[in-house]
Parts: sequence; C-alpha cells; structure tokens
Amino acid sequence: MRKNKIFITVLGIAFCLTSLFSVTLSGAEVKLSFDHFYNHAEMTEALKALQKANPQFMKLISLGKSHQGRDIWAVILNNSKTGPAEHKSGFYIDGNIHGNEIQGTEVALYAIWYLLKNYGKTDLATRLLDERAFYFIPTMNPDSRDYFINERKAYRTGLIPVDDDQDGVADEDSPEDLDGDGFITTMRKKDPKGRFAAHPDDSRILIPARPGQKGEYTILGTEGIDNDGDGLINEDDLGGYDMNRNYGFNWQPHYVQYGAGPYPFAYPETKATRDFLLAHPNIMGGQNFHNTGGM
Repeated sequence: MRKNKIFITVLGIAFCLTSLFSVTLSGAEVKLSFDHFYNHAEMTEALKALQKANPQFMKLISLGKSHQGRDIWAVILNNSKTGPAEHKSGFYIDGNIHGNEIQGTEVALYAIWYLLKNYGKTDLATRLLDERAFYFIPTMNPDSRDYFINERKAYRTGLIPVDDDQDGVADEDSPEDLDGDGFITTMRKKDPKGRFAAHPDDSRILIPARPGQKGEYTILGTEGIDNDGDGLINEDDLGGYDMNRNYGFNWQPHYVQYGAGPYPFAYPETKATRDFLLAHPNIMGGQNFHNTGGM
C-alpha cells in the first residue's frame, strides 16, 4: 500500500509540472510571472509572498547562508489542519545545484505555486496537500545562480575560491573573450595531423575524423591566455568544485572524481541540504531538477 501511495504522489507532482508555461499567473493572492529567470532577491520576495498568503499550508525556512551570504531557502508544504507534516509521507524537490542549470529553480517555484493555487480547486492538489508533505530547496547554489544571471557566464561550480593548479593562488587563470564577440568558445588551430575535422553542415563545429579521413584541426582548449605564466591555459577558473559530487554516497577524492571537494559535505550548501534531509526522516522520495543542452 505504501508503494502505491508514493507512486500516486510522484504522478501528482509530474502532472503538476507538465503545466509549466511562460505567462503571468495569479493565485493564492500572489502574482508570479514565469517569463524570466528570478534572481535570488526576486525568488526570496516571491517565496515570502506565497508564505504570507498561505500560512496554513507553507513554511519558509532559511537553512543557513551560502558562501557569499545568501539565504539557502527551504519550503515545507502541508495542510496543517489534517496533521503535522512529519506525520505524513514526504516528497523532496530541489533545483539548481549547478549554477548554470537555472531552470530547476523556476520549476520548483512553479510546483510550489501550483499546489497552493489549486488546493480546493482540483481533487489532485487538494489530496496531495491533505495527505502528503512536500519539501523544497528551490535553489541549492544561489551564489553561482546570481553570477549566471548577472554576468551571463555559465559556471557549474560554486564560488568558493579554489587553487586548482596548486600554485598558491586561487582562481587566477580564467577564460577570456579574446575576439570580443561576447562568447567564450573553444580554440582550435589548423593541423594536418589533427584528430578533428569540420562538420560538413557547419564548419564552426568540429567532429572526430573518421577512420581513413584526414584530420584538419587540433583543439587547444577554452578561449583564453596563460594568465599566470605556468604554461597552461585556463587551468584555474572561478571556483572549481561540483556540489553534486560532494555528498557522502560514493564520494571519491579530487584526483579520482574532479570537483568532489576535500571531504563530503565540505561546503555550506551541501551541509545545509544534508541536515535538512536528515531532520525529516518522513521523506520517502525525491526529485532533483537538472538540465543540460546549453539552455
């Protein structure tokens, strides 16, 4: 029976999220516009407005501060009149653990809004909030998210300085836009012994030369110069760790799994997430929202 109930919960969340679209929406006395990416201040304002309008259903908690001092927000949704959240099976949702995967926050925020707006209007949303508890961390990497939005630079990492090349200085050799076109791309050079050839449909794209095909190019790496004079290009970029690899399960040191950090839960964001999950043992399932494909 428990498996069936969990399955119903997952189906319900999936149904809610399939309705995501970019128009101005209003509900639960709150208007949210899903036509742009929310920075941290805007997301905070939206969450506080939703909580103020729905005190029976929503709790907003700061789990602590990020490296740069932003709140790591958590949301608990539950109809308190049908019982405390900790007495119900819980479902966990987070997003944006990687700074360049910002759509995850919008999906989590929409799920919160959707459940609150449709309580008492649809049987599904009403049943979910009456019988289940939902736990959200909409943005797990608030520093890198804001950096992406403000600087238009897509960093997967968090923003704690890391001395990637072990020269005693952190983050001193980042990529540069050498040709001033507004993009940092991959550099290449003509090489008759190269392993890559131009794509027949778009010469900007390189593909591995096929067996018997003569290569034309060698890939030099990301656009930039050797800022610190050590003979390497862009080897000590901003940050340099991956919070998705900093959890305790199957953790491996940096030389085995790049970006895993010095030890599990070394960063304030991953530690806050761990403590939040351990404090709610009623959580029976979860969903992490990632994205890729250059979105």
